[in-house]
Formats: sequence, structure tokens, C-alpha cells
Amino acid sequence: MNLNPIDLIPQKSPMAFITAIESVDFDAQKMVTRVEIQETDLMFQKNINGVPSVAALEYMAQSIACYIGAQDIHLTGETKAVAGFIMGSRDLHIMIPKFDVNQNYYVHVQSLFCDNNIASFECEIYDTNKTLVANGNLNAFRPDDINNFMGAKNE
Repeated sequence: MNLNPIDLIPQKSPMAFITAIESVDFDAQKMVTRVEIQETDLMFQKNINGVPSVAALEYMAQSIACYIGAQDIHLTGETKAVAGFIMGSRDLHIMIPKFDVNQNYYVHVQSLFCDNNIASFECEIYDTNKTLVANGNLNAFRPDDINNFMGAKNE
């Protein structure tokens, strides 16, 4: 299955940060994506010559969206590329001060629980030396109808 991240997530340039899908295993409910840090990235900061490490959360979230989009294709033949929301994280650890320019990072996501609307994923980010640079569990919510959900009023 040839997967393009831009087809799987609702984010478009310059907000789409996933460079490529490296692997997917639907039986094991895993995916590996790649993020290539470049000076042209929206979050690039010249004064640190990289991207602040807090971007790890967004890299994980977009990798989860890639997995869910790919899973939609696997199960139904089409993707919804519907916006989702991170509801929270548990045990989020970031071990580096920044993502270095001109370097690749690999985001591993493993589904712990996933139904139509709620998902929980274990996430890890590795550098090219296979050193763990960030990890944590993320919980996400994907509404059935994003327009209805965003237009709903809290009473």
C-alpha cells in the first residue's frame, strides 16, 4: 500500500509536518512515520538552528492521524482525513532541547485502543541513531461530523 501523508491528514502545507510513511502494520496496529527537519519548516527557529522540542507532541498527533487515515483506507477503501483533537497525554517525556535541522526523526505509533471516535496511542520518536528522543501516550477524539461538532453550542 503506497501511502502519502498529505492524503491521510487534514493538515496541509505549511502545517503538515510528516514527510513520509515508513511502515504500517495493521495486524500489530503500528505505524512509523518520518519527519525531516528543514529550515523552511513553519516551526523552524533560526536562533536554535532547529525546531523546539515541544513540536514532538504535534509530530505524534499527526502520526496518529496518518495511522487512522491509513486504517480507514485499509478497512473501507477510502480515507476521511477528518480533523481530530488531542484530548490529553500521559507520561510525555521529551529528552532533547530541539529537533536538529537537516535531520530525520522517526515517529512510532502503536494503537492501544481505537474505535470510531476515541483512540489511545503509545508514541515514541527516535533519531537516525535509533536513540529515543521523546515518548508518551496520547488520547484523541475524532467526531463523526466535524462541522456539526464545531458548530455545537455549549449550554
